[in-house]
Amino acid sequence: MREFKILDKVKWLISYSETYIFTSFPKIHLALKIKLEENMYSLIENTIRANINKGNIRSKYQKEMLTNISLIDYYIGAIYEKGIIKKKRFDAYLNALNEIRKMCYGWINNEKNE
Repeated sequence: MREFKILDKVKWLISYSETYIFTSFPKIHLALKIKLEENMYSLIENTIRANINKGNIRSKYQKEMLTNISLIDYYIGAIYEKGIIKKKRFDAYLNALNEIRKMCYGWINNEKNE
């Protein structure tokens, strides 16, 4: 069975978040943590749904993936601005998120060309 690279990358991002991002959250910003977590788990759900379905339904879930990625990008930026995470963690997170975004756009473009 062929590996699904986007799913692997999303799983890695969730693992990274649980290890380095969520552990440093103060209780005052708990809502931000919850929103980030919700969107990360929605991203993995939409990735699996897009992989299983075909046609217009796949396209719908791919667009949902892009929406999740944009929201996660916003939330991680807000977390960094509040000083909850360090620049090094922020950069590593954004690099992984941008790689997932590029892979998703590549997947969408590949679907259009077929």
